[in-house]
Amino acid sequence: MFEKFLSTLDKTVKLQTIPVAIKFIKESSHIEGIKIRIKNKKINICQQIAYSRYYGWSTYVEGNYSYCVLGASNCGLISTPERVLEGKVNCSIYQKDIDSAKKMQQSMPRVKERFAGFLTYPLTRPIENITPDVIVLYTNTAQAMRFLQAFLYHEGGEFVMKSSGDAGVCSRCVVEAYLTNEPKIEIPCLGDRRFAMTQDYELAIGIPFSRLEEVIEGLLATHKAGIRYPIPFDMKEQCDLPYDYTTFETD
Repeated sequence: MFEKFLSTLDKTVKLQTIPVAIKFIKESSHIEGIKIRIKNKKINICQQIAYSRYYGWSTYVEGNYSYCVLGASNCGLISTPERVLEGKVNCSIYQKDIDSAKKMQQSMPRVKERFAGFLTYPLTRPIENITPDVIVLYTNTAQAMRFLQAFLYHEGGEFVMKSSGDAGVCSRCVVEAYLTNEPKIEIPCLGDRRFAMTQDYELAIGIPFSRLEEVIEGLLATHKAGIRYPIPFDMKEQCDLPYDYTTFETD
């Protein structure tokens, strides 16, 4: 499955960074004997993903090491602190008052289950006996359009995107994709950009692993139908050159 997905991506969307496999680890014993490059360093969820997509490294972090309280609590590594649930962390920063800040936090996706740790690894280096929960990848807007078309290929309708402007990849592309079993497209948050090297032009996408086959089918079918990336331009004959730049019959 991994090789098929990677070859499909190479053919249809040509990503700049590596797709990342995400696994919620229920017991730390489940990763015993697995070689992991970055383990229990004080880093954020988005930084774990960045290590995997930029460097091709595997990472594993447990709750007391997961450095961003939003990512750690969203992903079930710690219980969500009251200062988060009550909106104190974002009041007067993202929202004008405590009521609006609390409302934003209450709408943010979080897993209710507690997990021992959070594992990321590049899809180019699968880990034996580990099946990802979610695949996260980063695109430009044109590549995101191709994924959106693939998501709608089988059932049509429309793609609805939700965002809080904060905790982007962890709450939406990882957690919401995991909870709903639906693909997600999200605007990366400030922390992802500042601490995990996400670029201005990038969007984050989360795909439940169980939906990977239909995404592959959607990408390939729409590609075969003529929707290509990079988008080919329509270069017309007799373009609107300035008069003196035009070749005359007398030239």
